[in-house]
Amino acid sequence: MRQAWFLGAGLHTTLGRGLPANLAALPAGPPSPGFTEVPLGEGVERTPTMLLADLPLEDTQTRLWRALEPVVEEAIAASGLTPAELERAGLFFGSSSLDISVSEAVYARDLANDREAAKPLMDHVAMGGVADALRRRFGIRGPDFTVNTACTSSANALIYADAMIAEGLIDHALIVGLEIFNVITALGFQSLALLAPNGMRPFDAARAGLVLGEGVAALVVGPSPGASRFRLVGGANLCDTHAVSAANPDGSTVAAVMRQAMASAGLGAADILAVKAHGTASLLNDEAEAAGIQQVFDSPPPLLAMKPFIGHTFGACGLAEMLLVCAAAESGHLPPHPGISATPGELGLALNQTWAPVGRGAFLLNYFGFGGNNTSLVLAND
Repeated sequence: MRQAWFLGAGLHTTLGRGLPANLAALPAGPPSPGFTEVPLGEGVERTPTMLLADLPLEDTQTRLWRALEPVVEEAIAASGLTPAELERAGLFFGSSSLDISVSEAVYARDLANDREAAKPLMDHVAMGGVADALRRRFGIRGPDFTVNTACTSSANALIYADAMIAEGLIDHALIVGLEIFNVITALGFQSLALLAPNGMRPFDAARAGLVLGEGVAALVVGPSPGASRFRLVGGANLCDTHAVSAANPDGSTVAAVMRQAMASAGLGAADILAVKAHGTASLLNDEAEAAGIQQVFDSPPPLLAMKPFIGHTFGACGLAEMLLVCAAAESGHLPPHPGISATPGELGLALNQTWAPVGRGAFLLNYFGFGGNNTSLVLAND
């Protein structure tokens, strides 16, 4: 059966521009977050953030596109796709906030010019607007889809692209994950008291919540191998109706999606070299994920969590975190999380602590979103 082989990737996070810069930053361990002041009424809220490297938070009306286009160009160039192949490719765009940052900038500009310009933000936001602009910019005429399923958005986009390639409906696909800082997201999570000023510490006794992260990621996939040996070999997406903002704490739904993903790949728990946890560092979600992992694995393999490195990039985390794991694994190593969950605590899990060697094989990646949308991916580079 045809699979989605990884042909070329682009990445921009707080660690750097480009996949090589991101990979080079991993051995040092997670950086400390910064802070961004967000206006609220007559005052400001200081929100912990991990913004894109070398792209100041200014001229926000054009900033999204200045971040997005170079990453997509990097992925297309690395893939070696011809213009004719790109024209026929499908486009799968995953994001939780879409282009809200642009609409906020337009609204602020209009309000500065006319205090009566009380236009609702929906005047400027369109679900398919970013995907349509990408199609026009890069000459893509195949099918396009926008996936907006919270933190699973770009992971689900990859699953859909893989399915269409497997069915022979398309030969190649461009998958894009995007999350750019915006006021609505920042104040929303601040109001929920879910932001951690001292960084993210998944599964750690000192975990206190998340840090807002920015991420732009792009991946070109096709039905035959390229320079990378990685490909998607299995995946599952299930809904957890326990609560809007938290998975079932008994871990049953987390375990179910992991088992289904491995079954779709024809693999079992013993075949997994490492697990990339969703790891939001919030109290309830970490409890649910830890319980689920321990139900699936009698003795868990090395455990990774990428959010301490780049923040929580929400809809982009599916692709951004996956590319970080793949880049590290292709270098023959697993990223370290020095001092974060160094030993099993009350949740019974410990994160990998050293730039540890790893061979070729299968990797399990978890993503669990607001609204109960849960996704697990199985990748292989054997």
